[in-house]
Amino acid sequence: MSAATRGYLALCGLADTHSTTRTRTYRITETYETLDTSERPDGEGKLSDMYSTSQKLPELKGSTSIQNLIKFKFLDEEVLRKLDTGIIPAEDLQASLTLHGDKPTTIAGIYVESSKKKISFLEAAEKGFLAKTYALEFLEAQAATGSLTDLTTGQSHSVGEALERGIIETGLKDKLMEAQKAVSGYIHAGKKLSVFQAMEERILDRYKGKKILEVQVATGGLINPETGVRVPASVAVDQGLLNKDTLQSLHDPVSNPKGFHNPDTGQKAYYSEILKKCLYDIDGGVFLFPFGERNLTNTSPLSSHRASVVISTRGIEMSTYEAFKMRHIDKRTYLFLSQQESEWQEKTVVDARGSPLHIIIDVKSGRQLCLESALSQRFLETSELESYRSGLLSIYEIADIIFSRMVVVEDVNSPIAGFWDVTRRKRLSVLQGFQQGFTDRVTALRLLEAQACTGGICDPSSGEKVHLSEALKRNLLDEALNQQLQQFEQAFNGIVNPKTSKSLSVPQAVQENLLPKDAGYRCMEFQLLTGGLINPDTHDRVSLEEVIQSGLVDKVTASALKDEKFLTKSLTCPKTKRRITFREALERSVYDCHTGLRLLEATKIHGYGAKSTFHYVSAYK
Repeated sequence: MSAATRGYLALCGLADTHSTTRTRTYRITETYETLDTSERPDGEGKLSDMYSTSQKLPELKGSTSIQNLIKFKFLDEEVLRKLDTGIIPAEDLQASLTLHGDKPTTIAGIYVESSKKKISFLEAAEKGFLAKTYALEFLEAQAATGSLTDLTTGQSHSVGEALERGIIETGLKDKLMEAQKAVSGYIHAGKKLSVFQAMEERILDRYKGKKILEVQVATGGLINPETGVRVPASVAVDQGLLNKDTLQSLHDPVSNPKGFHNPDTGQKAYYSEILKKCLYDIDGGVFLFPFGERNLTNTSPLSSHRASVVISTRGIEMSTYEAFKMRHIDKRTYLFLSQQESEWQEKTVVDARGSPLHIIIDVKSGRQLCLESALSQRFLETSELESYRSGLLSIYEIADIIFSRMVVVEDVNSPIAGFWDVTRRKRLSVLQGFQQGFTDRVTALRLLEAQACTGGICDPSSGEKVHLSEALKRNLLDEALNQQLQQFEQAFNGIVNPKTSKSLSVPQAVQENLLPKDAGYRCMEFQLLTGGLINPDTHDRVSLEEVIQSGLVDKVTASALKDEKFLTKSLTCPKTKRRITFREALERSVYDCHTGLRLLEATKIHGYGAKSTFHYVSAYK
């Protein structure tokens, strides 16, 4: 490996962890003096201002490391200026750089959930956990990134070294040597060609080539065989290692079919999809695919964080944030793992008083947090918010800090607030569930009626319950639904008797013929099953027995409300697609740990298919 490459790896924090550190000074003008003049910036292009950094960084071996970082667009003057002024700490800079290193983020083996042990892909195949053809797929992916991993040490080896050490079988040599050309280069007409160049010259099958490119992009960047440097896809396009059309087609199932098998289910998947389900093992610093029934890395409404990190020698499992706070992983690893689990973005909205509110949204799970609310509730300190604004804390850290302090109480009076998309592991509002094909419009209307007459339309992303007008603004309703729900909102606030100007409860309004009987009965059903009929003056809940004793309902109505037949199957279950009652929907729901509201699991299909015939977790103890 060249000195420049080693220097770059050191800056990324991926070189030997025992490397010494010292204060270095760099001058931007000197940096650009070594580059071709065509690469100088325009205008102020001489960069006459002298600029230096005084941050402590891992020692850089070789004089061209910083020049290459700027040349390959990993760093620019503004980033270095922020580093010098302390806006960006050295560790944040390391975390922000793509993971280019001696050991890319390839999947090194299997984590057996039942025994909490790690085994290689070949050992997993021998034990009958997965087909040997599946194991070979993942070994070829390792070879195509130059990182055949010895699980006992965590070290990466070339195919030749792996054969010498007995990590792989001799019978696999030819296939893995062929895969390793993605790193060493494809020799053609006296030149070393990259994967894409070999595809263009038609000496590499396009399907195989795209499969390799998808792996390299997912694990840190494309490899230039001439330099051995891994570069992000955007830079790879500039360097001719890829073109935009090919990059855009890497996850197109038509032009690039999914080339790997999920070890647990046998279903086809892209490498990047499988990588996102992996655990990071602190022992060896490798990624492992969890195999078993516990579904460790699956997100759910019941837990704000999934298990993402393990210490395999001790059988300890924890979330990424827990591992980071306990200093088991550094910030660079924490941010990389966090980005596999969530994707936080910030937006600004204006409240009813015209004041700006800063909302952070996880577009993957549908969670939403208001920074101003977090401050007022002391889930976030002003100093922490200032650190986030100045770039010292990432948006992922801010979200994790808030979650670590939040105390969410299950709302026992909650109606069905929304859906949990089982496939995408995401929260959906009732309207989104209908629009995306998880449920029919009648079921959506019934669920929204229950919300409107028990306190407001639920926003499952934040846990708020809002009036119809606000729900319309937030796209929790469409205009037709808004019109259909007016009388149900009145049922919660009290239906006004035009003769006396008094607010009436639902039973009273039905008796006075101010509310249609069918709508009134549905309101009473929804209210009773979520805690009791609602007193419109106080919004207190009142049991059916108390209502009967007070004479607010007549004997016929009371008898109907007590009758099980009163509970009609007016809903279609968004998961099973069978007709169910509102009571059954409540029984099937789960409380969301993020909001305390009830969610119903929803799918567009009836299942995921049978487990692989190699799914014998209990065989390994």
